[in-house]
Amino acid sequence: MTQPPPTRRDFLRLLRAGAVGAGGLLMPGASRAEAAPAVECPIYFFHEVASGSSFARFIIDLLNRGGHPISVATLLASLGEGERGWPEGKRPFVITFDDGLASQRRNALPFLTDWAIPASFAVMPGFGDGRHQYLTDSNVREIAGLGFELVSHTMNHAALVRLRRANPGAWAAEIVDSKARLQDISGRPVDFFCYPFGSYDAATIDLVSQHYRGALSTRRGLTHSAEEAYLLRRERRSHEREDGHREHE
Repeated sequence: MTQPPPTRRDFLRLLRAGAVGAGGLLMPGASRAEAAPAVECPIYFFHEVASGSSFARFIIDLLNRGGHPISVATLLASLGEGERGWPEGKRPFVITFDDGLASQRRNALPFLTDWAIPASFAVMPGFGDGRHQYLTDSNVREIAGLGFELVSHTMNHAALVRLRRANPGAWAAEIVDSKARLQDISGRPVDFFCYPFGSYDAATIDLVSQHYRGALSTRRGLTHSAEEAYLLRRERRSHEREDGHREHE
């Protein structure tokens, strides 16, 4: 008999019981009987996008090698319901952007729109640091209006584990208020979260799971399972900053 996919309650029970390790992995001896089949699907993440042509070449190469772009929502549906939202024989992949940087709209959005490539933008609404250019509220509305997923990335790019220890109220607000603010700006639901700095612990995953359907981490890997819906793995993309210096996220 086919077992149903694990629920949020199942995931948290395993986490508290120690069956899920600090990295979100099932520990030795833990049962996978409740889990739906794992799915291989690279989730790529970008910060600054300095060159629209380089970004386009990267995506076109994936398409030429049999790739099929999907959204985070489609990936999670395939994990939870076992329904593959891509053609038979194609290799799914997901494109995500962190930090809500203006260069993502300027240099990636035109290609994504022209080629109908789904993508997810992790945004910190209203954030500014005086060093980078970020998406404005108008930009966020535009991106949401074009059908792209918005992902909460906290209000202030907070290091959540450290913040929880120092100020639990501020920690909770970073997770909860960012969702409400993004939904107010865009008029669209915000169902997914992205951990700044890849920082999380059991309490953070617990709170995130109360407000979101899934979450993006910085753990590397290509394979996803329903029991790790709040610790989705991603692959970093190196890039060149807009001043021409090469760096890594």
